[in-house]
Amino acid sequence: MTTMFPARTRAPGVRESTPEAPLVAAVDGSPASLAAVEEAISLAPELDAPLVFAYVRRRPRGYLGAPYDQRQLTGAMARARGERSTVPAASQPPRGVEAEAEILEGNPSRRIVEFAHDRGAQMVIVGSRRRLLSRSVSRGVARAADRPVMVAAPAGAG
Repeated sequence: MTTMFPARTRAPGVRESTPEAPLVAAVDGSPASLAAVEEAISLAPELDAPLVFAYVRRRPRGYLGAPYDQRQLTGAMARARGERSTVPAASQPPRGVEAEAEILEGNPSRRIVEFAHDRGAQMVIVGSRRRLLSRSVSRGVARAADRPVMVAAPAGAG
């Protein structure tokens, strides 16, 4: 299931997207994120747009110190490399579609919106986990983005 949210009204001075502007897909390795990847991959050729997969890692807690932060970062990078190799072949961009990955740091909703704005993205694609009690990244992105947002749910998520 996929839900589209139109762009909020743009304020004066907001950077418009251009035809070669990328599609930004937020990824985190979850089934919902894979649904967003699949949607982005299917849209990219239709829109003749490059893909940018954005992973946002939360900042480490400052009170634990630099050695702990470095261990966390090293572990996260190792997991990211491992996940990249386990992406199904069906989720690989088709020939002729440019794709790149970015690792961002901070609050996921805020950083995805800022990144899409800075890159002049045509659209942001995020996955939905259907969380009931915690804050939703997809909801935060849909509310704050100044460009269209597509929320993709994994098959069978109802």
